[in-house]
Amino acid sequence: MIRNYMKIALRNLLKFKAYSFINIAGLAIGIAACMMILLYIKDELSYDRFNEKADQIYRVHTMGKLAGNEINIAVSPPPLGETLVREYPEVVQYTRLMPNTTMLIRYKDNVFNEANFFWADSTLFDVFTIPFIKGDPKTALAQPHTVVLTEKLAKKYFGNEDPIDKIMNFEDGTPYTVKGVVKNCPANAHFHYEIFASIASLGLGDTPFWIANNFFTYIVLKKGVPGSQLEAKLPDFVKKYAGPQMRELFGASYDDLRKTGTRYEFQMQPLTSIHLNSHLDYELEPNSDIKYIYIFSIIAVFILLIACINFMNLSTARSVIRSKEVGIRKVLGSNKSQLVKQFLAESILLTLISVIAAIALVEIFLPSFNSLAGKELYTSYFNNFLAIPALIAAVLIVGLIAGSYPAFFLSSFKPVTVLKGKLNGSGGSWLRSGLVVFQFAISIVLFIGTFVVYGQLKYVQQKSLGFDRDHVLVITRAWALEKQNTFKNELLNNTHIAGASFTDNIPGRNFGQTVFKPEGTSSPQQYILAVMSTDYDFAKTMKLKLSIGRFFSKENITDSLAVVLNESAVKLLGITDPVGKRIISPGRTAEQNVSYTIVGVLKDFHFESLHQKIRPLGIFLNRGLTAYLPVRIGAGDVTGSVSFIESQWKKFVPDKPFEYFFMDDDYNKLYQSEQKTGEIFTVFSVLAIFIACLGLFGLAAFTAERRTKEIGIRKVLGASTPGIVILLSREFTKWVLLANLIAWPLAYYFMTNWLQNFAYRIDPGPGIFFLAAVAALFIALITVSFQAIKVAVANPVGALRSE
Repeated sequence: MIRNYMKIALRNLLKFKAYSFINIAGLAIGIAACMMILLYIKDELSYDRFNEKADQIYRVHTMGKLAGNEINIAVSPPPLGETLVREYPEVVQYTRLMPNTTMLIRYKDNVFNEANFFWADSTLFDVFTIPFIKGDPKTALAQPHTVVLTEKLAKKYFGNEDPIDKIMNFEDGTPYTVKGVVKNCPANAHFHYEIFASIASLGLGDTPFWIANNFFTYIVLKKGVPGSQLEAKLPDFVKKYAGPQMRELFGASYDDLRKTGTRYEFQMQPLTSIHLNSHLDYELEPNSDIKYIYIFSIIAVFILLIACINFMNLSTARSVIRSKEVGIRKVLGSNKSQLVKQFLAESILLTLISVIAAIALVEIFLPSFNSLAGKELYTSYFNNFLAIPALIAAVLIVGLIAGSYPAFFLSSFKPVTVLKGKLNGSGGSWLRSGLVVFQFAISIVLFIGTFVVYGQLKYVQQKSLGFDRDHVLVITRAWALEKQNTFKNELLNNTHIAGASFTDNIPGRNFGQTVFKPEGTSSPQQYILAVMSTDYDFAKTMKLKLSIGRFFSKENITDSLAVVLNESAVKLLGITDPVGKRIISPGRTAEQNVSYTIVGVLKDFHFESLHQKIRPLGIFLNRGLTAYLPVRIGAGDVTGSVSFIESQWKKFVPDKPFEYFFMDDDYNKLYQSEQKTGEIFTVFSVLAIFIACLGLFGLAAFTAERRTKEIGIRKVLGASTPGIVILLSREFTKWVLLANLIAWPLAYYFMTNWLQNFAYRIDPGPGIFFLAAVAALFIALITVSFQAIKVAVANPVGALRSE
């Protein structure tokens, strides 16, 4: 019986080739899109799960409100991990990481600047699963000046030599001994490493500061101990260890500070939730967002639903063609259940063919999708014991969903009505209309989502930031220059260079914070400002605008104890007429207080991403290492200017590589996650509308075929070709317009929710919705018009002979 069902199903597929192709193409594209989305989701959910103790590992981070500022940071104090192990038996191990921005490393003639560099405790390998190829994980980082390299990095420096006990020289000339080689970092880790150096090399000792946060602290709990059990004990822990230092700093007890709204607390994050659920400041790397998993899951379901709807629509639309077959089968003794099985068999066969085609499409387009998503996704049908059963289940489920209504609809025809030719083909038309409306509503929601995402990204790229980031080349490792002023003057002698400034930080990077208070106030209230230090030319180089006062000047020798604030800092501190007033950086005693004179106030500028509101900022004259040298170059000969700067660098620092980036490119990386999401969103939106149009094309072809004689008569009676095209397109136009009314409120809800991620954002006004409506209607009309014009220009004689 099954063989008979399949034989008939195959004959029908071959008999109606056009409809079969549309169904198979739509389902195949839909299933392929779902498979790629599921691979993406599976990868996102797998982050950090390769660690054997993944379910026991937590990152302890700092949250609270200090000196009027909310703090929500991924880092924690130096003694936190060790103290937790000592205080609580449920904490069995800890480790700390401290990233280095970059590190210049030399071995013989090989000199490279390594980015994925971390200082780490010797306990690192007791916490994380990092397989060793060479060396002993117990002792590899136990001593100062020791390093562990990845296999890739060992190959890069040492080739085929055994790297163990080889000496590498760091930038300051300190020799470090290689004590281990580990496997390369998995792609699905929330931080990516190439080299670990012993944290003992820094000589930090048992740093007792509980208010300074500069380490990433990870702890391992005993098996079966929930994180909430330890987290409930942390408030008392904070009071015991951080409380005394808070009293020293703020002049009030921990309990009194709590009453005024001051909070300082440690919270625990499960390791496996960091990638999708953590959006703290000072993250090791930009994370993704669990919202995107939900969004892409919904898109996958919608795309598959659109493909299934196509099948249902085309099957019910062809009901008149197959009605006589049903009638004859029933007269010859077939019952309803046999007919249902026949039609479901056809649906499952078509789905099987579609799944095979989808697998081929995935293999062809997965490399492109990987490039788009920045992933290393791969298929594994035979290595994963669930893959084949999942594909079989997909064939059955999709086949049953797509074929259920057509099967029951077609099998319900009464043989007498059918054989008398009284079936007019209108059955199921209301459902077909509803399903097309549903398809296009989904597609329009995706269209609007795409327009909003790109509108927001365009907004953040073009929004005035309060400084000019265009044509600013930033030289890194500026501390390598011994004659900084001489080098800078050499650059400024070039007519194509308009400005240069040494600074310890630049907009778009993480900023340190320091406590200050206005001079002359009796209140113990203190405030946290973001801080940076620059030379005299920073405001000119970055084209910052002054609100009042001035920037630092070489003519004023007292500027070494001056500060320039932004408007937000003045507002926070509550200072009126700020120029000439002072702010104090409190020390442990009154004698250790440092007073700074406010010489100017800058208009607020976005020194961080537009995800955050502008924070209070204090700029000081260079007080230490200058990590960066921003250079403003002319818009003309950019290549020539870069070559000139490089030649000067090689003259002044011949033993260190010239490294730089352009500020606009660097700043745009702050929105890399949204940009990739927008690109993926666009691809699947286009696929959704394409699949919907495939179904619309099939329905338009069927409608034109069923109305062939009517069109012939209309033409004989004088109807024009445009009139017939409008007649055939009118019904589909109504469907698309109705779909807009459903899609608009849904899209508005979802996209306003997404925009909450940005402190500065666009308003998704009516223009975006109108544009999506016009785009959807235009695409639908193009799809339908192809068939309508084809029928409208045909010879009416042939149409009248067709029946």
